[in-house]
Amino acid sequence: MVTEGQRDVGRKRLLDRRAEVCQVAAAAVTKAFVNKDRMGTYCHVLTRPYYAIGEERNTAESAIEIAIRVHATDFIADIEVQRCVQALWTGLILQVEDDESRIRFVEYSSARRSRRGLLDWFDIGRLNVPKYQNNMKIAMFIVFLIMYTYVVNNRPPHPNIVEWLMYVFVCGYIFEEFRLIFEGGTAFFLGSIWHWINIISYSMFMVSFSFRFSASYLLTDEDKILKYNVIAYDLQALLAVFLWVKTLSLLDGNQYFGTMVMVLQKMLKDGIMFFWLLAWVFIGFLQSFYALQNVEEDKDFFAALTLLVRGFLQDPDWEVAERLDTKYGFWVFALYLFLTSIILLNLLIALFNSSYTNITDSSEKEYLALFTFKVFSYLKSPDQFPYAAPFNLIEVFFVIPFSPILSKANYKALNRVVMGTLFWIPILSIAYGEQKRYEKLRDTNDDDDISGGRRRYRHLTLDDISVEDLFMLESHEEDAAVETAIQIANGEEGVIPDAAFTGWKAYGPGNETFSDFQRRRVKENEARAKAAAAARAEASSSSDEDERADAAAAAAVASSVSAGSAVSEALVQTLLASIARMEERQKEMESLLKQLTPVPAEAEEPASED
Repeated sequence: MVTEGQRDVGRKRLLDRRAEVCQVAAAAVTKAFVNKDRMGTYCHVLTRPYYAIGEERNTAESAIEIAIRVHATDFIADIEVQRCVQALWTGLILQVEDDESRIRFVEYSSARRSRRGLLDWFDIGRLNVPKYQNNMKIAMFIVFLIMYTYVVNNRPPHPNIVEWLMYVFVCGYIFEEFRLIFEGGTAFFLGSIWHWINIISYSMFMVSFSFRFSASYLLTDEDKILKYNVIAYDLQALLAVFLWVKTLSLLDGNQYFGTMVMVLQKMLKDGIMFFWLLAWVFIGFLQSFYALQNVEEDKDFFAALTLLVRGFLQDPDWEVAERLDTKYGFWVFALYLFLTSIILLNLLIALFNSSYTNITDSSEKEYLALFTFKVFSYLKSPDQFPYAAPFNLIEVFFVIPFSPILSKANYKALNRVVMGTLFWIPILSIAYGEQKRYEKLRDTNDDDDISGGRRRYRHLTLDDISVEDLFMLESHEEDAAVETAIQIANGEEGVIPDAAFTGWKAYGPGNETFSDFQRRRVKENEARAKAAAAARAEASSSSDEDERADAAAAAAVASSVSAGSAVSEALVQTLLASIARMEERQKEMESLLKQLTPVPAEAEEPASED
């Protein structure tokens, strides 16, 4: 719908509205699946990748991945989708790879009731969980940042152990970036601003390492050695800008900082148009100032370039402009300042303000979209044995070479031994945290509340055995679903009386069963519909009003036939009927326009002769 709206400008508003309806309908269909099997929906409907017949297998995408790609924030912010994302984040649902190298998602279930001691919770497989991978990544980056700060501030004349460890970290990060590109694809990799920052910073690190290695081990001239060392350390000093900006990625789990990151990304995308216009204006004036200089004298290209850059940065030098050309220099430079400082700069401010407003108006949805992208960035690079950088170098050079020799069972055992040796401290920390949380849930049956979607819901717990209901809502989702359907119908058919489902828990005595509640609601709505029909017959209202009242009564009866999956089904049917009515009205408008369009006189004469 969005793509078609970009092609057909005249129907863009209608198609954008239909795109929103598609997201609401997708959320309703998801709810219908969840009513039958919640965990099956998370593992086989929302996260399982599919591809169309005739397409390549590597084009397979899951529903959530498609929502990330098309930026369907309404669907991503839905309560069930966010529950699924939280289950993936905390490790309640694990990503596995079958014998045919196909990605599958399974529920994390094991006999946790029998676990008593801390070592019973020692599970190397928990390192596959995105939450723990993210924590390991943060810890390793902090260590790397400490080493970088020491090397840059002290500038040792010869490489020491700390500097060599810093370069080892960089190599590990570079291997990790290549793995992300290979596993997740280039489009998914370049979708994050942090990956662009990584490309720039790691490239500068490698250039700095080349100068540093040449000065330390290849050159013998003292002057060149000093020069190469200065260049290497200068490049490393410039990297501080990118590395400390990258620390924001450590905080994007927080909603405030995550929203600011989204604003920054949107501003940079919108600023591309401004810098594109500025580049052409800058080139034009640069050529003018260079050409205005006297041919007999030596032309100063650098002076013209510096003049324009300082002018854009609000530090104009009128003397240099007049010196470059005494006749036209002043006026050409004044025109340049008018175009850049007044017109283009105000355009840039307007673009940035629009980006900030659009993001902050839907900050919660945008943050959830960013968080979902972060979770799937770990899942898009599936690795049964995730080695955090720089330990991935051990995997590449010392573990993977044994994969053609060993059987799958022996290769798995080798990885578990290596990972258990390298990461025994993080695994013990994870085991301690999960043990304490399990004991708390077992004793108090209490969960941590987290925000997501439009309502508050309980955190997905790891104790899927002792907690009776992992997904107890604090508000009635059925009410919200029916209200959405009513709001759509109200815009076309008028107010639908008595169509809102008030919810089972708010009606009837406490000992009333669900089946009794269903039957009672059906009888009540049938009686209400008969009373409404009798009132209409006595009032002798117009036929249009009768049709609307009949439709309202039918909607009231249909909305309460079932208090479970029927709610989602009614919502989907309402949305589909709304789309059908819009299409019928569009056809009526097109036929009316054809009737009102006058036929040219030249076309009428042959018809009359025939």
